[in-house]
Amino acid sequence: MRTMNGLPVDACGDDQVAGNLCSLEHSCGFHSQNCICATLRSTFGMDLPKGAHRFALATGQEIEPDTLPNSPVIGVLTGAVGIVAHLSDGRRTITGLFLPGDYINLASLKRQFDGTITALAPSAVQVMEHLVFEKVLDRSNSAREHFIDQTNNFLFRLLDHSNDLAKKTPVERIAAFIFELKNRMLPRKDDQFNAISIPFGRRDIADYLGLQPETVSRCFTTLTHEGVISLPEADLIMIEDVRRLRLIANGGRPRKRGN
Repeated sequence: MRTMNGLPVDACGDDQVAGNLCSLEHSCGFHSQNCICATLRSTFGMDLPKGAHRFALATGQEIEPDTLPNSPVIGVLTGAVGIVAHLSDGRRTITGLFLPGDYINLASLKRQFDGTITALAPSAVQVMEHLVFEKVLDRSNSAREHFIDQTNNFLFRLLDHSNDLAKKTPVERIAAFIFELKNRMLPRKDDQFNAISIPFGRRDIADYLGLQPETVSRCFTTLTHEGVISLPEADLIMIEDVRRLRLIANGGRPRKRGN
């Protein structure tokens, strides 16, 4: 049992567990053709060298960045992780959303980190000290190029998200959020291409989109009644009309009171 910020978390150090994580596509933060595990093995002769650890996080479990040694890079292996900030009056917001294949780079921080890194669902993460991570990237051009692409993609997602929060109605934000999940998450193997899993609850969606949880539920109901989506399960969205949903996500829906 390891601890992170004084909180007990299960270490994914067991060979079988680690092997299962490595077998997942995107499991190490890179696409399968750029899987960082192969580079770790060739560089260090092992999957996890000294200075790299895997942890399992329960929903709601937090990581205080200031308590992590040696400015690490955190790769999300499974689940969903958010950067959560609180205003002085207790209001909560998710300022960054990280899904399997994403990295949280704490190595280049020049200012105090605001918020906590919080598991929004049962998650597995890989924490790698900065110098170890840099050594891996030095040994693999494809891994370095992919990491740069990931960083650029994160920047553009933030720009798109800022536009959503500034200009779009609640229904438009939900529609854009559905497409964000569609683009960022792998579809279930036994589902259709337009089936999107929701990795966390309505409250987290609300805090990510700057809405109230009841507004999120109402917007899902609106889109369902209009035949744009269906919700066969609480954590599953089926896109029934891609064209109409994209039109709404891009701000092309007539404005109505309460929407």
